[in-house]
Amino acid sequence: MTIGYRSILQLDDREDALRVAEVQLRGWLTDKARKGNSGLETTEWEGEGEHHLGPRNTLTVVEHVSNGDNLRRASLEYVEENSHGIWTTRVYAMSNPDSRKYRQVLWFESEGERANNGTPLKPATPRIVRNTLETNEARDASVPILAGPRTTRGDDTDELLGYIEDAHRNISIVVAAPIPGVDSESWARAVDSLTRDTLGCASFFVLDADAHTRLNEQLGQAHAIPAGAIRTFTPQVDLTDPADARRHRMLTAQTILTGLGDHLKFDERTKRLVSITPRLSLLERDLPAELTRTVRILQRQQIAAAETPTVEQAPHQSPTAVAEPSITAEAPQRDTEPTTLPETRAPWYEGLRALIQRIVGRDKVDEQALQTIAERFDRNETAARTSAAMATKLQVERERLEDRVTDLKQRLEAEQFERAITEEDRQAAEKKTRALELWRSEREDRFEFVETPNELWETDPVNVMAIIERLTGGSEFSEVRKHVTLTDPTRAIDDADAIDAIDKSSLYATSFWEYVLVLRDYAIAVDEQGFEGNVHMYLKSDAARGRKCPGQRHRANESQTVQNNKKLRRERTFPVPKSLDPSGQLFMATHFAPTHRDQNAPRLYYAVGKEGPTTRAYIGYMGVHLTNTKTN
Repeated sequence: MTIGYRSILQLDDREDALRVAEVQLRGWLTDKARKGNSGLETTEWEGEGEHHLGPRNTLTVVEHVSNGDNLRRASLEYVEENSHGIWTTRVYAMSNPDSRKYRQVLWFESEGERANNGTPLKPATPRIVRNTLETNEARDASVPILAGPRTTRGDDTDELLGYIEDAHRNISIVVAAPIPGVDSESWARAVDSLTRDTLGCASFFVLDADAHTRLNEQLGQAHAIPAGAIRTFTPQVDLTDPADARRHRMLTAQTILTGLGDHLKFDERTKRLVSITPRLSLLERDLPAELTRTVRILQRQQIAAAETPTVEQAPHQSPTAVAEPSITAEAPQRDTEPTTLPETRAPWYEGLRALIQRIVGRDKVDEQALQTIAERFDRNETAARTSAAMATKLQVERERLEDRVTDLKQRLEAEQFERAITEEDRQAAEKKTRALELWRSEREDRFEFVETPNELWETDPVNVMAIIERLTGGSEFSEVRKHVTLTDPTRAIDDADAIDAIDKSSLYATSFWEYVLVLRDYAIAVDEQGFEGNVHMYLKSDAARGRKCPGQRHRANESQTVQNNKKLRRERTFPVPKSLDPSGQLFMATHFAPTHRDQNAPRLYYAVGKEGPTTRAYIGYMGVHLTNTKTN
C-alpha cells in the first residue's frame, strides 16, 4: 500500500501563516542545496509564478487576497525529480483573523511517483514539517502537535483524555502504555523512534504506571490500553460505544516486544505499522471546509493566470526583439507580388528575420510574413483562451468529483465498519447456537424442536412509515401496541419520510422494528417473568426469555456532555403521557443505534414506565442522528 502525506498545523493567532510558510520553505530549500544532491542551482525566488530553481527543480507560487487584505491565501508547490522518482511537496497557508477556527494555519502535502511509469511512491515526512514544529508551536483543535513523545503522569490524565475525546481534532493520538521493568525515559526514547513517519499526523504520549491505571479507568474496558501495548486513537472517539473501540488500532505487547531490539530501538516493520493509521486517517478524512475552499481558490487562481497568453521569444533575444517594426508600405494587392520591407540593418532586424524563419519557414522580411505571424499569434491566443476556459470547466468538474469521492469513501468506511460489527454479531450467535445444539444432543430427555411460523406483526416492514402505521392503527398489530406506544405520531411521520428517503433497502426499517419487538418482549419479561432490571440488563441476561438484539446496538445513556448541554437536552426531550411525567415532556437518554458510523446514523429513543399494571415502552423519536458534540 502506497500512502501519501498530509498534516495540518494551526499556529498561534499572533503568527502570520504566509510569512511562516515562506520562511520555512526558503530554509528547507537552503538546507537541501547545502547537501549538494538535490539538483538545486538557486534557492532565490520572488513573487508569484513558476520559478525554475534547477534543471529538474520547479517552485510554483500562487497567492490570493480578499476581504480587503484581511483574508490571505498562498500555495507553494515544489517539484523535484531525482534518481528515485518525482517528488511533490505542497505548502498551503491561510491567514484569516476573522475565522472562528482557522485563523493562522499551514498544511503540508507530499506525494511521489516513478519517473518512468508514474507508479505511486511513499514519501517520507518532509523535513520542512519537522523544521516548522521545532520553531513554531502548533495544535489541532485543543491537541498540541508534538515533534516528539510527551510523558504523561497521573495528574495529566484528564488533559490527555480531553485530547482523545476532542470531537474537532483531525490528527490521531498514539498512546503507549508502560512496559513493566522499563523506566519511562528509556521507553519514551524508544517510542520517539516511531514518530519518524507520523510527524504532524499524530501526537505521541507515553504513560507512566499511575497515568496508565487512571486513564484506563476513564477509557473503559473496550477502549483501554493493556500494559506494554500502543494504541492509536483516530478522530471521533465514542467511549460510550463499545463497538467504536475496534476503530482504534492497537499493537499488542507481544507485537511490540517482537519489533523492539536489544537497545530499545524499533525495527522498520513496526515503524510502518504505527504510521499507517495516522497517515491514512488524515488523507482519507475530509479536509475542513475552510481549507478545501482555500485549495480550490488557489487552483482556480493558477488557471486564471494562464488566461493571459504570452508571446514566445526567439532564442537568445531580448524582449525588444519581437517589437513590431514601423511599416510604411501599403498592403499588397491580390495577384501582386508582396511588398518587401527595406533591408535596413536596425538592431532588431536580424532578430526579426530569425523569428520569421522560425515561424514562417523563410527569412524574407515582408508584410506577408508579418501577416502570417499575426494570424499565427491570433490562432494561438484563441487556442490558449479556449484551453483556459476548458481548464476552468475541468476544475469545476474535478471539485464535483472530489466531493463525490469523499462522500463515497465515507459511505464505504461506514459500510465496512457495520459489516465488521455484523459479522462479529453473527459469529457470537453462531457460537451460542452450537453450544445449545451440543447441550440438546447430550441431554437424556431428548426432544424435538418445532419452529412456529411468524405472526403478521413479526414480519419486517417495507419502510419506516409502515412502522408508524403499525404503531398507530390496525388490529393485527395490537399485540405490539399493548406494550409499545409512539408518543408523537405527527412528528414521527416527518422523521420517517427523512429516513425512507435514504433507506432504499429498508435496512433501517428492519432494525427499528426489531428494536420495537425487543421492547415489547422486555415489557412482557418484566410483567410475566418478574425480570428486574432495565433494557440494557435484559439484553445481557441469559435468564430472561424473549427477543433480544446485540447489546452493542443499545445505548444505556447519553454522554455527560450531552446531558449537561441545554440545547442538546432539549433536542432529546419528547412528549410522554403525564402518568410518566407530570410535565408531559421527558428527556430521553436511552436509545437504540441501528448503525454506528454512517452520516445518517438513525436512532430510536425511548423511555419505560408503568400504565397501571402493564409495563410500557414509550418511543419518543425514531429518525436520523440528533445533534451532538461530533456533529459538523
